[in-house]
Amino acid sequence: MDNLKTFTNLNKTDLDIIKQISNTCGILFDTARILYCRKIDTVQKAKRFLNPSKENFNDPFLLNGVEQAVDRLNVAKKLGQTVLVFGDYDADGICATTVLSECLKEYGINTLTAIPEREEGYGLNFDKVMQINAQTLVNLVVTVDCGISDYQVISNLKSQNIDVIVTDHHEPPEVLPDCITINPKIPAQNYPFDGLCGAGVAYKLSYALIGETADKYLDFVALATVADSMELLDENRDIVVEGLKIFTEKNIRPAFKYLLGDADKKVTASMLAYQVAPRVNAGGRMGDANSALQLFSAQTEEQIFNLSAKLNGYNMARQAECDRVYNSAKELINTRKLYKNNVILVRGDDWNAGVIGIVSSRLVEEYRRPVITFALCDGYYKGSARSVDGVNVHDLISSAKELLKTFGGHAQAAGVSVDVDKYDIFYARILENYNRIYKDLVLQDKSEVEWEIFKPVSVRFARELALLEPYGLGNKKPLFSTSVESVKATPLKAGSPHYSFDTLAMQMLNFNGEKDVLSLSLPIKKQVVFEINYSVFRNVQSVKGFVKNVLLDLEDTSNLEPFFKRQQILSLLNNDLGRYAQNIAINQIPFDQKFGVLYVLNNYKNLSKYPCIKNLPIDLFDVNSKGCISRVVICPSSIPDGYEMVVYLDKPICYQKTIAKTYCVENLENNYLITNLSTDRSAFAYVFNTLKAFENVYFGNSVMAYEQLCVENISLDNFIFASEVFFELGFFSLKDGYLKLNADVKSPLTNSLIYSTICNIKENLC
Repeated sequence: MDNLKTFTNLNKTDLDIIKQISNTCGILFDTARILYCRKIDTVQKAKRFLNPSKENFNDPFLLNGVEQAVDRLNVAKKLGQTVLVFGDYDADGICATTVLSECLKEYGINTLTAIPEREEGYGLNFDKVMQINAQTLVNLVVTVDCGISDYQVISNLKSQNIDVIVTDHHEPPEVLPDCITINPKIPAQNYPFDGLCGAGVAYKLSYALIGETADKYLDFVALATVADSMELLDENRDIVVEGLKIFTEKNIRPAFKYLLGDADKKVTASMLAYQVAPRVNAGGRMGDANSALQLFSAQTEEQIFNLSAKLNGYNMARQAECDRVYNSAKELINTRKLYKNNVILVRGDDWNAGVIGIVSSRLVEEYRRPVITFALCDGYYKGSARSVDGVNVHDLISSAKELLKTFGGHAQAAGVSVDVDKYDIFYARILENYNRIYKDLVLQDKSEVEWEIFKPVSVRFARELALLEPYGLGNKKPLFSTSVESVKATPLKAGSPHYSFDTLAMQMLNFNGEKDVLSLSLPIKKQVVFEINYSVFRNVQSVKGFVKNVLLDLEDTSNLEPFFKRQQILSLLNNDLGRYAQNIAINQIPFDQKFGVLYVLNNYKNLSKYPCIKNLPIDLFDVNSKGCISRVVICPSSIPDGYEMVVYLDKPICYQKTIAKTYCVENLENNYLITNLSTDRSAFAYVFNTLKAFENVYFGNSVMAYEQLCVENISLDNFIFASEVFFELGFFSLKDGYLKLNADVKSPLTNSLIYSTICNIKENLC
């Protein structure tokens, strides 16, 4: 199956090493196999991975600059000097500021803190430092999560007799600041891990000062590590594991308890990423970054409660603003066809710069390529870049740095600012650089699974998967697949949007799974992609699969003909009355266009007539429109927005509503289904009485019901036709798949769009 990738190419040497890991570490072969495929491919690495602990922490003095920084801070302590900890407005910067400032205070140093607002810009701010200095004499500034690119600002501060220590983790520029600098990414040093976040670097300096006392702040470091999307490998894994130990009912800080809202649950890395981090970030995104810093230093219960409530309120406002900017950006991308580029740059003059990073992340997920979203700020465009696996967006931007005011960041995320008059030149340069560097890269939307499961999953294996936590970037939760054919998915309870169904591997839970009910019922093979979830309730262990995707195998569609007919009839509900398609010759169809073209077929067999599109993604009924990637859809129920061209490769019953240019291959025969449908009232009366007699029977859909109800004296085509008309008019409805008669409904057949459209088409054919 083309859209499913597995990690199964193992030779005898691989298998022998996996067995050795399994036997030595006392874990199942399958658990060891997952580790091996994640490059944890020796017994030593496996032991290290399976036993995360602070015992694995690296010596902070291996970091270049730590020893000199400690010496300078000792001078500050001895002389009673004031140290200003200058951070960043995101969760990493706020946590880093909290950790280092609290540890400096415990060390006995007079400490102040400063967090700039987003509108003041990222990085060390000379004016802000001098404003603080005017109130309280500052002798030394220590940056956290910033500073590595602020050579000129640091020179200016030194000219004012203010020393600077930089602690940062962003990509270092060619010219480093002229001061004590601590950054694990700087080459030629003995520190063995370069993936620390800003708070991780701040913790290392803190530990060098006060030793294990700094460990009580590992909850902040864990939060920052997850919030800043650091890979949860090596020392980061140890940090998050140790930090999560503080997030227990006994030890959790009141601030985090209020931000989580439910401290009774076991806190996971995922909860930090999706519940706590957005609230900590919300203050900065909405223009009040210091509210989070104040929360983390608040002493009274009342202060903590009020500041937590404020951040929760900011988060709600942030969500609304984020949706507004995202929808606006998506509309611009689709209307201006920006999705045709390998990198998408989009800008808005009224967008909130505080949410453009989140918007870029959502657009990357939507369009499956790097995105930079820009907001107008003080006469220039401020942008936030996010990328996909395999594309280093920092390097991409760096290759056009002479056009920029500022830039910095990581391989997967970066910040950038550009003058308005240089925006178009910058865009052209980015596209040019991408095509030069990544010309052979194919960005595909595939589900990556460990392997296909052919037998019931054991409780032990499910339990052992917990040894791989915490999950996150660089250590994703394992996905598996299992093969099924026709499956009956039922709601967990009456009216529930969540469904369950059984497979050979285990029972599956499909949250908000109504979209997959039809696909699962189709009489063809399919792969269910799922996570394995282990739980204990009242001392009973259980294993459930959480469905992530349902992938259809379209090698043999001979049994789907009735479903294709039903979907064609349902497509009449999106009929664009009066729309005609422009004829197009086969040799004029842009089969080589990667984005923006949707090819429509109503009979899957006709796909063989067009060999040039058989390698494109193929959808049944519902279009996966993410990224507007050119694709084929069989019997679509509707045409999504965004495509610039819709090409019908065989004759439909009708053309569907769309603003896209619509074409139909010339000289196609009329749709064969029309001639088989009868509008005779007696046929409808027969179907009505048949359905009425089977009220409260599991119906599923009209195709499934035809055989189940043993219908006689009427063809399958006409049974589907009449049934869907009755459903449209409301005579019958389905509740959790069961047929229900609505006796109070009275309506003529001509009120049905399906019925009246078929009548009109048949008249025109005659």
